[in-house]
Amino acid sequence: MSVRGLIHWLVLAAICVGIGGCGGAYDASVSGVITLDGNKINRGTVSYIPIGAGSAAYARVDEDGSYSVQTGRESGLPPGEYDVTVVANEQPAELYSKSGAPPPPGKAITPAWYRTKQTSGLHFTVKPGRNEINLELSSKPPAGWNPRKQK
Repeated sequence: MSVRGLIHWLVLAAICVGIGGCGGAYDASVSGVITLDGNKINRGTVSYIPIGAGSAAYARVDEDGSYSVQTGRESGLPPGEYDVTVVANEQPAELYSKSGAPPPPGKAITPAWYRTKQTSGLHFTVKPGRNEINLELSSKPPAGWNPRKQK
């Protein structure tokens, strides 16, 4: 490659880094910490489900209670309105059932109402750039919660 060609590529790379247009597929990122009654949840999944069209974004809850959302294999998600769900279960006692199949999930950590977008009560606006959204869950049922109606 000629010196002129190398300079061309270096200038292009500097422009991409400077304007942030080459950094990733999404304009927003979401991270935070999840607690239940003030105690960090150290496992599970978080789903950001867009209101309207679009792909859902997911995060795995780390041992320290933190999460960072990604869409598919890409970090981040599009800005917009989202319903959020949280599902966490204790680790199963065994890795495999007696038949060799995966075991049933362990006991639920998160209350049932946080498991669906219709009942979670978690709705957020994700803005372009970095968003810190800490999810402070409660074991107290929301007003009108009827587990029989949800099945």
